[in-house]
Amino acid sequence: MTPAAAASPLVAADARGAWTGRVNTVTARTDRVDVDALLIRPDGCVARALPTGQDLDATTLVRALGTWFGQPA
Repeated sequence: MTPAAAASPLVAADARGAWTGRVNTVTARTDRVDVDALLIRPDGCVARALPTGQDLDATTLVRALGTWFGQPA
């Protein structure tokens, strides 16, 4: 996870755990400074971007994961 997502580790960890086997967490570095995290759909398009400095919102994350990866296990 990236710095903003790391600010809410319980939210991110809970979400990752609920979608185990369907969602992978990848940490990457980039020259972009306008986003801290991206949720990438299975087809490779960006489903959700977390702007730099914005807190990770559990409701928004769970809604996006459910939309693109189905209901949690």
